[in-house]
Amino acid sequence: MFKDKLILLATISSVLAVQGCKKDKEVITVPVVTTSDTPTLPATPYSYLISYPNHIITELALTDNTPAGNPITNDGATLGRVLFYDKILSANNTISCGSCHKQNESFVDNRALSTGFEGANGKRHSMPLLNVRFYQSGKMFWDERAANLELQVLLPVQDHLEMGSTLTDIVAKVKARSYYPALFENAFGSKDIDTTRISRALAQYVRSIVTYQSKYDRIQQGSETYTTLEQTGANLFVTPPPPAAGAPAAPSCAGCHKPPMFITSNPARPFSLPDANDLGINNQRRFKSASLRNVALRTSLFHNGSVINLQDMFTRGAPGSGTTPIPAHSVKPEDVAALTAFLQTLNDNAILTDERFSNPFK
Repeated sequence: MFKDKLILLATISSVLAVQGCKKDKEVITVPVVTTSDTPTLPATPYSYLISYPNHIITELALTDNTPAGNPITNDGATLGRVLFYDKILSANNTISCGSCHKQNESFVDNRALSTGFEGANGKRHSMPLLNVRFYQSGKMFWDERAANLELQVLLPVQDHLEMGSTLTDIVAKVKARSYYPALFENAFGSKDIDTTRISRALAQYVRSIVTYQSKYDRIQQGSETYTTLEQTGANLFVTPPPPAAGAPAAPSCAGCHKPPMFITSNPARPFSLPDANDLGINNQRRFKSASLRNVALRTSLFHNGSVINLQDMFTRGAPGSGTTPIPAHSVKPEDVAALTAFLQTLNDNAILTDERFSNPFK
């Protein structure tokens, strides 16, 4: 009898504790699993339908890879955000997509190689996710092996080093979480959960991660101006270097990193980081080019993360450095400061803390 009373008191205490938590946090949808495992979301979804500045709207009309069948919606991107940070998508519930694409690191991992669900390193540097919507061909991964973002988002989940799960398992695990049915219904009109809807929601969220609040953007809108050093760097960025004697003309930096999003889906072979162990796209020694926005905030650059930062990239091959230059990426010593200053104008610090893109499992 005494033991039964103790059990009853413990049960009542647990219920009261849960009710107390509910008063502090507004948890969306149906009853919670546990407080720590449940996303905290606003009653009204954040807006992912942004009124971008005109220079970005113009570029979006030319290069947007969003398919007609999967436009970004507020509810779809909200569901994608929850899935992006939910560790149940990994085999042992230890990592999420957000573990290797960290918001405070510009949605990339500043480690050269990210750690997978069992502690092993991946084979390539995590792909930067900023502005992938503007990669016109829509092909994803460093070697472009995924034809579009909807296919790409499900492959790390199944990778034996990254997340180690299966599509069957993640569907079952998502269905078992009480917070998902309402989120799927909001996003797609019914509570049905399958891999197609999971991929579409994740793709909507990733495509919504767009930088548009940098100094560069304010300059394009006429509300700010370059410093003298930044302007010199901007001029260097769009000016082709003089060709060596007898060599064909080389493109400018902007030829491969097209403003205003500083990305192009036509990566050229001669300008890739040489890597005897990784031949990239169709074994042609070329790799996908990521957006240069926020590049000055990042470390571990290129497909294998072996270039420490911008300074390292610009000075590779300099006399006395003991390093081999990266084709068309090393610059004259007198130009390093100006180019660095210009690229720093591409930094969008707002994206690093924007609640719309943050981890809802806090």
